[in-house]
Amino acid sequence: MEAVAWIVHPAAGIALGLFASVLFSKRGRQWEAVAFAAALLLLLAVLGAEWDVHPAAGMLLGYFGSTAFGHWQKRWPALLAALVASSLFMVAGAGWMVFPLAIMGLIWLFTAGWSLVGRAGKAATDAPSPAELPEHAGGFSFGPWTGGKEAEEKERVSAKQARRKEPGSKVSVPPAADPYTDWMRDSRLPGEARAQLVALNLRTKEALTHLHGLGQQGSEAEYLARAIREEYVPTAVGAYLKLPRTRADTVPIEGDKTGRDLLREQLDLLLDAVQGILDASLQAGGRELLTHQRFLEDRFGSADPHTPDDLKV
Repeated sequence: MEAVAWIVHPAAGIALGLFASVLFSKRGRQWEAVAFAAALLLLLAVLGAEWDVHPAAGMLLGYFGSTAFGHWQKRWPALLAALVASSLFMVAGAGWMVFPLAIMGLIWLFTAGWSLVGRAGKAATDAPSPAELPEHAGGFSFGPWTGGKEAEEKERVSAKQARRKEPGSKVSVPPAADPYTDWMRDSRLPGEARAQLVALNLRTKEALTHLHGLGQQGSEAEYLARAIREEYVPTAVGAYLKLPRTRADTVPIEGDKTGRDLLREQLDLLLDAVQGILDASLQAGGRELLTHQRFLEDRFGSADPHTPDDLKV
């Protein structure tokens, strides 16, 4: 028996570590893992390590506190397995946990019931009618609605647009907002993405200005630079901002890449593309400069500065 006790007590310590790693990790969502770890502790308690049920009961109370008041609808099988384990731990000697467990149960019933009632009431009052749904979501378009603040705002916008079209109208049209300025101040975007957007803003402006100076309006390079600035970059940023804020930078989307990683890679590709446009325009301008250099060398390079009569005419 002493040999068995010598093995059981260290094994109980290891089993407690396993129990904690199961409860407070992703495996805590699997009822099979919770049941196995609890059964191992109960077996060791029967073999002589009765003390292990007390720390295990404390861990279960922490598990209930961190899980039962969150997304319990998705984890109820694991919670049920933990509740059964709690009952067995109380039978094995941890009867003291019945009081905190009962208090937590009452709090859970109150909060969960209140939450369900609130959701049901909100769903009933906030459900949009078919006419209010956008057409792409299955709604119906019956023309502009004449009531409410939204309709009044639409009427004011329409009236302003009509005045702008009237000949002789002096209504000033405000300049369109630059999305790059808004993105640089948007805290939803990662810091490195905002730095990349600053670089893209400057380089695309530089490329377009340089191409216009070379008289390459309408060229393929000018079209590509404008598409990067006005289409490709906004599409990448808009797709990232549509991701859930609590998941965009942590949950992988493809392989081990999160939305933050994919945005950074796409902006890097666009930066390389703009740099390629600038390099190509530099080479074109460089060829023109080299041609002029060769002309000057051919025209004046063989002339002796001390014999101006040797200058070619």
